[in-house]
Amino acid sequence: MEKKLGAFDAFMLLVCGILFTDAITSNASTGTASLTWWIILGVLYMIPSGLVIGELSSALPGEGGIYVWIYEGLGPKWAALTSWFFFACGLFIPVSSFIMLSDILFTLFYPAATLVVRVAVAIVILWLLVWASTKPMAEATWITNIAGLIKLGIFTLCFAVGIYWIAQGNAIANEMTLETLMPSLDQGLTYLPVIMYCCTGMELASASAEEMDNPSKMLPRVVLGIAALAIIMNILASWGILAIIPLDQIDLNLGVIALFQTTFDAPLLYYLVGIAFLFAVFAQCLAWAVGGNRGTCESAKSGELPAFLGYEKNGQPVGAILTVSFTGTILLVLYALFADSASDLFFSLLSCGVIGSIVPYVLMFIAYQRLHANGFLKEHAEFKAPFGVALSWVCNILQVLTLALMVYIPGYGWSDDLVTNVAGFIGMLGTGLLAIWWAGKHPKEPESVNESAKEA
Repeated sequence: MEKKLGAFDAFMLLVCGILFTDAITSNASTGTASLTWWIILGVLYMIPSGLVIGELSSALPGEGGIYVWIYEGLGPKWAALTSWFFFACGLFIPVSSFIMLSDILFTLFYPAATLVVRVAVAIVILWLLVWASTKPMAEATWITNIAGLIKLGIFTLCFAVGIYWIAQGNAIANEMTLETLMPSLDQGLTYLPVIMYCCTGMELASASAEEMDNPSKMLPRVVLGIAALAIIMNILASWGILAIIPLDQIDLNLGVIALFQTTFDAPLLYYLVGIAFLFAVFAQCLAWAVGGNRGTCESAKSGELPAFLGYEKNGQPVGAILTVSFTGTILLVLYALFADSASDLFFSLLSCGVIGSIVPYVLMFIAYQRLHANGFLKEHAEFKAPFGVALSWVCNILQVLTLALMVYIPGYGWSDDLVTNVAGFIGMLGTGLLAIWWAGKHPKEPESVNESAKEA
């Protein structure tokens, strides 16, 4: 009998996908106002988007997730462009994360390693991801389940360690008053896009809907559950770091590990937390590699993107993942030859990845509005988002504002990554349009976009 993804498996898959252990310190680096930002964005964006995604998952639970939703709402060309942005995000985010993983690995065990050696290990990790991606998600649940539990443990322990620190009679490292908790239009906004990015990914489980029993009922419950959990966990973890580590001493790469070292001064715990952290981030990249590239694969199978991106193995989008991995390997080799610091590449690529992940959601909410306008969701969705259309407008306004903040920050000035962000967006858009044009010039017999979508 074919193994299926259960509710627990789907929930852990989303935990891996949207509880970003590598962004805990970035959130905390916003300052104590990050706690308030999470409440604001949780109420105005994460919960509303979870309701909308729950409704879309109920009506169109087919393999491909967001690609299928935009295909039905806006048509194949917009769906293909959306897939391409996720495809590009699948290049920027894992490559940046693996640079960070390699950096942490050598900081733990061999700090004297050169940049070339660190980049070489990042390439090895990248191809380990390819190997793991060839396995059906239903067979790789042990990776996402264990990593999900580890992530929940890390977030919870960050808060518990903060409580322990205060109970031992230590003062809170950063002042937490009504004034410091108030969001301000200063440098803190430079990290707001990262917080918004941490609110995305709730559609990832829908990309594996074909491997679930009754996804129309399961997915809305799972999505709403993870939305509420993510808000709580990010607030607790950020509070724990801010309680122990002064703001100007937070290390964006090693902050979570340093938290335990500062509190307990136990070398063994330092290494155990570090290894657990590395495994959790790897599983996070696996969830994004499969979920993010599923739409690319479906778009290629329908003839909207080049055919080689539609190659599958064991039901996984291996063609798209291999393309990302080969491109990422070339990027890493070039970086090893010309760069001086791994941290520069991490944040530049992460910034581009945030753009690549947010743009598709702008189109997703527009597609949702179109599906409501033509009566499709009224007829097919078992789960209905209350005030769904109004909520989708609020979400889209926040997303557009977030994209604007990646160019100019009120009270701070032009973004430090202005050139990278603008060039990255133009590059993603230009190559996406080129890929769609190429596929149109070299047509193939399109496969079914998605059987469940067509039946719907």
